Amino acid sequence: MLGKKEETDVLAVRNLGVEVDNVVLLHDVSFTLKKGRTLCVVGESGSGKTTLLKALQGLMPICRGSVEHGLDRPGATTRQKPGPRPIGLPDTKWVMQNPIAALNPLQKAGAAITESLHHAKLDRNAKQEALLAALGNVDLLPEMALRYPAQLSLGQAQRVCIARALIAKPELILFDEPLSALDAVVQKQIGRTMERIKQTHGLSYIVVTHDLGYAQAYADDILLLRNGIVEAYQASNAFFRSPASDYGSELIEAARVLGCLPEEAAVQPMTCGAAQ
Repeated sequence: MLGKKEETDVLAVRNLGVEVDNVVLLHDVSFTLKKGRTLCVVGESGSGKTTLLKALQGLMPICRGSVEHGLDRPGATTRQKPGPRPIGLPDTKWVMQNPIAALNPLQKAGAAITESLHHAKLDRNAKQEALLAALGNVDLLPEMALRYPAQLSLGQAQRVCIARALIAKPELILFDEPLSALDAVVQKQIGRTMERIKQTHGLSYIVVTHDLGYAQAYADDILLLRNGIVEAYQASNAFFRSPASDYGSELIEAARVLGCLPEEAAVQPMTCGAAQ
């Protein structure tokens, strides 16, 4: 359930619904995101996680409900409501699952990162300084700017995508399975990099992930979807201690069996689905 709107809320999603060809993809999804926090959206494949990101970014029209962005900045609120022409959220960037596919194979990494600065009134030196700062933020050396995507590892390519999002100075970054294409060591490295960037720049994140280990380590809040419906919306520590649905308990226990979460005492499902 949504609580009272506070000044630190940057995003409020209320009763969001998405339908395509009379098929309900999302039903009555509600949550808020506060400044500087990470919301992890979890659930099995086909649960509506990526559909939610697309709806927020204006890539899919919503059929009911509303999305409000910029609540922390009086006079700057953007409202997305049902209609055939969705609008994307301002001050928001999206980092996709496949970093190589997200980059133009004919464009060097530096050009990809600075592309969003084309409309900014920056001279060449200022753009170069911004590029070097963005590379440094994601732990890439300056010479990486001269490489094409095919010359990058998956981890390096994902860092380039994060730098491309960061250089635009967004308020909110949407991540769609940002670690799933990477090996375990690189996943941990980039997970730590993402968290450091969030803390340093005061960003807010919405992260779609299958990785409950990442969610437990970095999420402030959890939104659990199943068949487009919210099964649980809780603070992260509450979710992993006492999930608000049997489905959440099943996912947590499965992750522990697979070694994705530490072994702990059996979780105790709550009897109601209210957000904690």
